[in-house]
Amino acid sequence: MLAKKIFYQRAMLQGAALLVFGVQAVQAANVGVDVNIHLGDQPRQVVVAEPAYAAPAPAVVVEPGVQFIFPPALGFYVAVGVPYDLFYLGNSYFVFREGRWFRAPSSRGPWVAQRHRDLPPGLRRHRLERIREYRNHEYGIYQRDRDHYRGRHFRSGREEHREREREMKAERHELRREEKEQRKDEKRFEKEQRKDEKRFEKQERKEHRGRD
Repeated sequence: MLAKKIFYQRAMLQGAALLVFGVQAVQAANVGVDVNIHLGDQPRQVVVAEPAYAAPAPAVVVEPGVQFIFPPALGFYVAVGVPYDLFYLGNSYFVFREGRWFRAPSSRGPWVAQRHRDLPPGLRRHRLERIREYRNHEYGIYQRDRDHYRGRHFRSGREEHREREREMKAERHELRREEKEQRKDEKRFEKEQRKDEKRFEKQERKEHRGRD
């Protein structure tokens, strides 16, 4: 009986040694394989969410000299003669590429992804197909008589200078308006002051005659 018990103990020890040796051999041959023994209830699996991958903005290069026209039905500038949808409004450029919108402060970029709901109301109001229709219609008018075209238009690379000129013109206009209002206020004050002086003089003469 004792011999039989010793036999079983030796067999268990040999089996454990073979298991350890096998695990070490597997680890040496294939790094990255983990042997985990869990006692009791299996632990709950934890899923780590991968961060959302933001696709980089496509390479957008607006060459100097791209023509922009202003279809009155849209109320903003659209680029013509280019193989993509490019717009200018609110002192910013907007381009629709690869199914996404991008925005930039100037024609040189940098371009940043823009959600449709964050687009300016004027641009968000129209479907892209309708914008193209208005663009093509106005571009046809522009091409038929460029020298006498009366619509608003500009070329890329010059808009910053033109925009600054408009801002300076608006500032000068506002300054002249403020100066005009100030002169009016001064004249109004002088007029009221003269009236007060006349009333005071009249009151003095009346009091003087009363004393006499």
